[in-house]
Amino acid sequence: MKLELARKPTPLEKYIFEGKEIWIKRDDMTDFVASGNKIRKLEYLLGDAIEKKSDVVITCGAVQSNHARATNYLSKRLGMRVILYLKEWYPGKNSGNFLLNELMGAEINIVTPKEYEDIDKIMEEKAKKLLEEGRRAYIIPEGGSNYIGSKGYEDAVFEMSRQVDLDYFDAIYVATSSAGTYAGILSGVKKLNLNLEVRGVVVHKKPTEVVREKIEEILDQLGVEDHSGINLIRGFEGKDYAYPSEADLKMIKYVASESGIFLDPVYTSKAFRGTLETMGDQEKVIFIHTGGTFGLFAQIDALEGIL
Repeated sequence: MKLELARKPTPLEKYIFEGKEIWIKRDDMTDFVASGNKIRKLEYLLGDAIEKKSDVVITCGAVQSNHARATNYLSKRLGMRVILYLKEWYPGKNSGNFLLNELMGAEINIVTPKEYEDIDKIMEEKAKKLLEEGRRAYIIPEGGSNYIGSKGYEDAVFEMSRQVDLDYFDAIYVATSSAGTYAGILSGVKKLNLNLEVRGVVVHKKPTEVVREKIEEILDQLGVEDHSGINLIRGFEGKDYAYPSEADLKMIKYVASESGIFLDPVYTSKAFRGTLETMGDQEKVIFIHTGGTFGLFAQIDALEGIL
């Protein structure tokens, strides 16, 4: 079952940056509190939770997780209890997404990076305890990235095909972390038989093989046997996930000053920089803006250096 939670279709707007034609899919405008790419995944995931008669949602992420914030907000709107497991990371901890989660009253459990390595097991054990108490928990993986959530980005490709002629473009660029958004986009492109490259700018230090395996797993589950065309761009992850480089922070300032669009410090600043620096001879591309604006407020100290 799919719920209708996002404000759609989101705009697809044409811009010129450094002389290059980049159309931005404004998925930063899918909602206010639930803004960003996660809401498209959650339309399917929370629909599945309701179908399974769940009354508790359990999920995980970094302390400033956009996914955790969106899941918390949407689950509460649907009347479900929310339990979050957030990986310890202290810069800006009490601001941005974390602050919103505290205000919304989620049960927040801070776990160490070492504990987070077993996060799936931790969430499953919590679900078992809740079942003993007569509660039915629905576990959503990190980033909402499984085949159920990825259907939301198949839909986004179908949505864009109704907005513009996708054959006009050379490529779609998107930030890639837990791989669900990328897998959904590639699946949608393949199901529409488009001659359109899909490039994922990886924003963390996980090995490329790990990311590729996750994409292939989701493609199989979505019924896409052809795994060709997976294109992962490295070299823009910086120190690691959630650590923007000075170049990323300067990209946030540049794009905001040129267009009034705000990139975020975790995903889109790295991905947009990767787009500009690797387009090469490509003349016109689509950039998926996956949101994350609230995360800017957790990086105020770092941003002061480029203002």
